[in-house]
Amino acid sequence: MADCVKCLKPISKTGKNSVKVDCVECKKPFHGKCVDLTPEDIKYYEDNQSIWRCSPCSKERRKSMAIESRSGSSITYDDIYSLVTDLRKDLKGIETNLGKSINTAFEEIKETKSLVSKQNEEMAALLELVNKLTAENSELKNRVSMLESRIEDSEQYSRRDTIEIHGVPVEKGEQVLEVVKSVGKALDLTIETSMVSACHRLRSRDGTDKPPGIIVKMTRRMDAESLLQRRRVKRNFSTHHIGLTASPAQPIYINESLCPGRRRHLNAARVVKGEKQYTYLWIRGGKILMRKPEKAPVKVITSQADLAKL
Repeated sequence: MADCVKCLKPISKTGKNSVKVDCVECKKPFHGKCVDLTPEDIKYYEDNQSIWRCSPCSKERRKSMAIESRSGSSITYDDIYSLVTDLRKDLKGIETNLGKSINTAFEEIKETKSLVSKQNEEMAALLELVNKLTAENSELKNRVSMLESRIEDSEQYSRRDTIEIHGVPVEKGEQVLEVVKSVGKALDLTIETSMVSACHRLRSRDGTDKPPGIIVKMTRRMDAESLLQRRRVKRNFSTHHIGLTASPAQPIYINESLCPGRRRHLNAARVVKGEKQYTYLWIRGGKILMRKPEKAPVKVITSQADLAKL
């Protein structure tokens, strides 16, 4: 039992695998279906005593005929018929392969469309999730901003009876409470020891020759406000007013004590004041206030967002 050269499977004597054809050139056997020949095609070859060549032998035959044609040799009718038959078979094979390629491409396109459709659905779901998370994030930011504002208000409220004195030089062996009393006396306000809950110098800043400020926590809020008011009235208040006349006069400032958050807003407001040409920037009741011309509306700054809106 011979094996088909194409599929390498045995060619049986009976059944559908028994239909075979032999190449006239190489004498090798093939299943009819392996070389795209039907039983009718093979019967036609046998009845008409026609010859059949396998694909490799056909190619070699066509090459040989082309060479013979160029050399002037004569070509018989059988040669032409064989050539046409080979071409027909090659075209049939090309058509079959092309059909398979088209079907394969169609299936791949169908699969790709299905995949793209699925990805579009996933993208839509992800976009919806992103939009939802964006909305939640915005809401959380608003809540955080609101909570930060409340915390700042609470911290600032706890400092309502605290003031800061800046510009007073440090003297060796000084008593900070006595310095505070001398400032009050210069502003026509008698400060008793019982009026001060606590006072101390701030830490010196690196890289500056300015004297560190003094933090004063008054026992009563009205005493702190009274000292602030007297300083606002006496605009040219300086070190000479407290008896430090050995050196040139330096201005003494008395300010409300700000919590860290409000202090950051104040520093940012100073920058914006120059950039957007605001004329006035001041603190009143722990609030940061800004105004452009004299009679323009006052802007209250409680957050960075307020500065961005200016």
